[in-house]
Amino acid sequence: MSKTPRITIEVPDADSPQEVFVYVNPEGINQLISDLKKLSEDHDHFHLFSEDWGGYDLSTEKYDPKATTAKHLKVMFRPDEWDKKHFPHVMPKDTP
Repeated sequence: MSKTPRITIEVPDADSPQEVFVYVNPEGINQLISDLKKLSEDHDHFHLFSEDWGGYDLSTEKYDPKATTAKHLKVMFRPDEWDKKHFPHVMPKDTP
């Protein structure tokens, strides 16, 4: 069993990028959970990069040879209070 986190993000059809597939091994799940748990108002985002973009987090080994793999993923923490103030258009219409 691999001890190295493996996270692969694929867009199966570059001409129709409405779908994104995320493939993870158990260690990749642990890495994502750890990174997500660290998000807060003081640490409001994290990045994952492929090796060719200077990182080691994202694999570019494709599951589907026709797919495109992501080389950068940025995950951002956005509390409702922030979005109400700065991006109200993303809030559900029934949010006070």
